[in-house]
Amino acid sequence: MRRNLSLDKPLQNRIAVVTGASRGIGFAIARALGAYGAEVVITARHRKSLEAARDKIPKALGVRADATRPSEVARLFRVIRRRFGRLDILVNNAGVFTYKPFARTTLADWRANLEANLTAIFLATRAALPLLQRSACAHVINILSISAFRAFPKCSAYTASKFGALGLTRVLGQELQSEGIRVTAILPGATDTRMVDEFDFPVHRKRLLQPDDVAAAVVAALTAPARTRVEEIVLTPSSGRL
Repeated sequence: MRRNLSLDKPLQNRIAVVTGASRGIGFAIARALGAYGAEVVITARHRKSLEAARDKIPKALGVRADATRPSEVARLFRVIRRRFGRLDILVNNAGVFTYKPFARTTLADWRANLEANLTAIFLATRAALPLLQRSACAHVINILSISAFRAFPKCSAYTASKFGALGLTRVLGQELQSEGIRVTAILPGATDTRMVDEFDFPVHRKRLLQPDDVAAAVVAALTAPARTRVEEIVLTPSSGRL
């Protein structure tokens, strides 16, 4: 009996780009998209880590780009336009995290979080839009955090950036709906990445979400029936604690 390839590879022939994909959640997402059939472009700031990630994802294309630099973002999407002519999936994952009391948060910290966690989404989505408009199944996925709707101490810059990113995601969902472009926010709780190394309290890593859990949520949003809009997915550890 012949297997149904559309079931095995539900993202077959879709063109996807994942920012901040050299490790952690971004890498897990890129690997999952490739496993489900997508042609994946991964980006990151550092060439060595990008190349190492690319070598672990069959057929992936790596393009070095700093998601906060307009010229590098524009170059990324020029590469995609020349190579593929369209874009079906944009995953905005790149970001930073500052963990310190508000009184010790510097203007540089503030700007770094806003640029990486909010402005980067603006830059990539704006640059990608003409390519997304050429797709029959375009989808923008923004990887945010439960900090987008819940305040945590010592995370003022990060939380402000994520609140803003969720607001932007909701506006994009409304504006792009008429063009057939779906927009989804993925809002994970504490996840076992390098970010938790910043915490000044003991963390039980076995209780945390894993990057693959977030990747599974992305795949679920992308493979939902076309008649549905998956606006937001909130993920928290089953233990409810760190």
